[in-house]
Amino acid sequence: MDKKPTKESPLAIAAACSSLKRKRPPMIEIPNVLQEIHTVNSRTSTKPRFQELTPRNTALSFSGNGVGVSAIKGKKKFMEDTHKIVSCLHGNSNQGFFGVYDGHGGKKAVEFVAENLHVNILEKMVNCDAGNVSKEEAVKAGYLKTDQDFLKQGLVSGVCCVTALIEGQEVVISNLGDCRAVLCRGGVAEALTEDHRAAREDERKRIEDKGGYVEIHRGAWRVHGILSVSRSIGDAHLKDWVLAEPDTKILKLSPDMEFLVLASDGLWDEVGNQEAVDMVISLCMAEKNVGTTGDIPEDNDIDYGCVNVSPSSKLRRISLVKQQKESRHSPCYKKKACSWKDNEDDFACENESPPTKSRKISLVKRINIKTESPIKENSWYKKRSASVVLENACKELMNLAVSRGSLDDITVMIIDLNHFRHNS
Repeated sequence: MDKKPTKESPLAIAAACSSLKRKRPPMIEIPNVLQEIHTVNSRTSTKPRFQELTPRNTALSFSGNGVGVSAIKGKKKFMEDTHKIVSCLHGNSNQGFFGVYDGHGGKKAVEFVAENLHVNILEKMVNCDAGNVSKEEAVKAGYLKTDQDFLKQGLVSGVCCVTALIEGQEVVISNLGDCRAVLCRGGVAEALTEDHRAAREDERKRIEDKGGYVEIHRGAWRVHGILSVSRSIGDAHLKDWVLAEPDTKILKLSPDMEFLVLASDGLWDEVGNQEAVDMVISLCMAEKNVGTTGDIPEDNDIDYGCVNVSPSSKLRRISLVKQQKESRHSPCYKKKACSWKDNEDDFACENESPPTKSRKISLVKRINIKTESPIKENSWYKKRSASVVLENACKELMNLAVSRGSLDDITVMIIDLNHFRHNS
């Protein structure tokens, strides 16, 4: 006779467990910040889940007239740095807009700002040209409009900014957050912006006066224990305390102002202001020493590059030009220069027969090609090579920060102020 299982026996417990129904776990609430990450349907695609996952060693570099930039992704899954270069505003080569943007909490804010901030600032500058508002107020209005437009999208990501607007002989520098602008003035670094961090006494007092608080979390002072910067575009969940009002400074271009370095905190956390300036100067000087050993530069190309030419090299150029001029006025030079162009009827070179009309045309073309092409090519080459030097300097600064352990996204931009001063 089989023994019936009791309530305490293992058989009874197993029977009771098997009769229990499985309950579905509660739905996981995904924060808004993660909703900005687009995924791919694994059933219909063989691509990895995160479509825009960028390898650490993938770097971006660019050089244009008077500017160079380089960027690299840090430990984040997505590259949240970007930049904007508008090197020729309204067709004027002496005007330009430059921006470095450092996003956090997603890519949407930084992409939106890169697309719209310069447009809004330039639109507000129209009122400035009419004399209605100052340039500082126009830039502030452009920043605030960009912030308000982004907040309407209901996303919580944010972005820190540093921008430079060059118009003629003026440079307008603005910043939000911990992106920074550093000027090289006569070889000395000069910080044009002050980082908006929650640790700043004035920023912390402003936040506390508005009913917020700042506390240390993960080794840094943070607004409500979340955000280490006290100003940014976006960050809707902290907007009552994290402002989008930039600090703006206007400078007059002077001969001792050589170049600007705009960069995200991925650089400045590891590299000092003067250290960055010294590295750029050394790289530019090394390149110029290599470049000036060959042909004599034209007058309008002497100072292209981020470091001025030394007086000794200028004197050498003047002496060589004088030698060329003197040789042109010598009898030997005049004898060699005899041509049918002096007089079509009387030819100075007796051994030569009068050229035909077609030969005249071909000779004119050959003379024009020989006299014009080297100047144009040399001018283009020098402008292009100067920009490549800036790009290489950006790479070296970026690599220096990485070698010192920077795990953040890094964007470095160098603007040659000599380029814009000469064009104006």
